[in-house]
Amino acid sequence: MEIKFWYILSAGVIALDLILKIVMEGVNITVIQGVLSFVSVHNYGASFGVMDGARWFFIVLAIVFVIGMILFDFLYKKDFRANGWYRVGFALILGGIIGNLIDRIAFGYVRDFISLDFINFPVFNIADMALTFGCICLVVFIIFFAFRNDKEQEKTVTFTQEKTNVNKENLNDTMLEGEQNSTIKLESNTSENNANSTDKATILNDENKDKATENNKTENVDKNTN
Repeated sequence: MEIKFWYILSAGVIALDLILKIVMEGVNITVIQGVLSFVSVHNYGASFGVMDGARWFFIVLAIVFVIGMILFDFLYKKDFRANGWYRVGFALILGGIIGNLIDRIAFGYVRDFISLDFINFPVFNIADMALTFGCICLVVFIIFFAFRNDKEQEKTVTFTQEKTNVNKENLNDTMLEGEQNSTIKLESNTSENNANSTDKATILNDENKDKATENNKTENVDKNTN
């Protein structure tokens, strides 16, 4: 469910970008005088008008980026997927790249329409905005969370190793106690057996003495009778 949500966010960026590009095609509207206007522009370069005319270079580069991002996300999903900054950044960048890639493949240029009139800045679109905010999210993730996750994993590994060592020591102590108890029981049984043997020997000696005494008495009686 988590994977579907973030890819749906990417799909939403792509859909919004394409719909507004269609609606704003050929439009020239001032929204806020001196601040914001919608101006239809065809951009043959990268985002914000950079590197004009490199159509196929950006198509190939975009495809490589999309495949690389998906593979990276699949391979390292256990490490990063739980972090919201990473997920939002990943979804926005993926949606922005694909949004402009569709334009380049279909028309040979990117349709831009958002103009900031209060500064000298290239006209851009929703896909460009998604790329910008996605990069900001990933920078925040890298600075504040990525290395912290590594430290937490190191702490977890260290704690697990220490716990394993403690368990081994407890196991060794338990085995040693068991061996000591076995030795004590063996010595106790040996002592009991020796005591029993001594008692039996004593009883046999007493019985032999009694028999010898009776035999002597019988011999004396026979002599007196003769």
